[in-house]
Amino acid sequence: MTATLPMKSARPARPARPPGRTLELRVAKVLGMDADARRALAAIEALAGSARVAVPGRFMPDPGVQAHLAKLGVAEQVPEADFFKFRHLVIPCSGIAPRDRKRWQEAVPQLTDLSTPQVRRAQVALGLLRMEGAQPLVIGRHDDPESQALAGVIPGTRIIEDTTDTARLHFSPAYGVVCQTTLSPRRVSWLLQQLRMRFRDARVTFLDTASPAMTAREQALEDLLDWCDGVVVVGQQGEASCEALVEAALRKGKPACTAASPASLDSFELAAVRRIALTAGAFALDGTVRAIAAMLLSR
Repeated sequence: MTATLPMKSARPARPARPPGRTLELRVAKVLGMDADARRALAAIEALAGSARVAVPGRFMPDPGVQAHLAKLGVAEQVPEADFFKFRHLVIPCSGIAPRDRKRWQEAVPQLTDLSTPQVRRAQVALGLLRMEGAQPLVIGRHDDPESQALAGVIPGTRIIEDTTDTARLHFSPAYGVVCQTTLSPRRVSWLLQQLRMRFRDARVTFLDTASPAMTAREQALEDLLDWCDGVVVVGQQGEASCEALVEAALRKGKPACTAASPASLDSFELAAVRRIALTAGAFALDGTVRAIAAMLLSR
């Protein structure tokens, strides 16, 4: 989508856009939720209409989704001690460790697994690699619930976020590696290369568990980077898929910001930007994307 409107001046404290300059906005062809995320959201919406629903953690790491579920009466980040208060427990999209699933099945009347198929596939893949005798590794982020859920499949699994983690590994004759599904494929490839360079005498088996949607989002943004002056990523700042898109922009030297709502754009300097590429992370709602696009065009 390409749109051109006269650019209104922003707040008085900001430099005004030169007279006659217009803002052009193009929206990436692939952005936001994929089909699996949409099905998961529709499923929890249906459950919320018939029962009290609890989620151990956040269902999706996005403020818009969090606000939407709160309106439906879904309780997120519910501690295990309070599960008895709810009729239905929903496993979030990031998944949970198998030991938690087994324990929770005995604690609630109904347990529904809405983790994404990619996460479940990664958990199975890691188990198969361990059966082959490999030291299990997850390329991901230490603080991300998905990486933690993957690492929880097998005791002793290590999470590799950067080269510091690789340097701290002890040698093993074989490593079995999967990756967090929402990471940038480029980042995964780079960390895998670093692992292989450090342990040249080890057998490193990598099963690519990155989401195809993540690859498509990144490619769709890269298609716009030669055209644009700046990038706006719709989603929660710090969320893995949003960070991957920001990194894609920075590799091309293009300024980028992550906005969870139209109000978040206040911190992004747009006076010098004439062409904006708009994309969205893996959990951004369509309504949030439309609202931010409208805000950009009205400034």
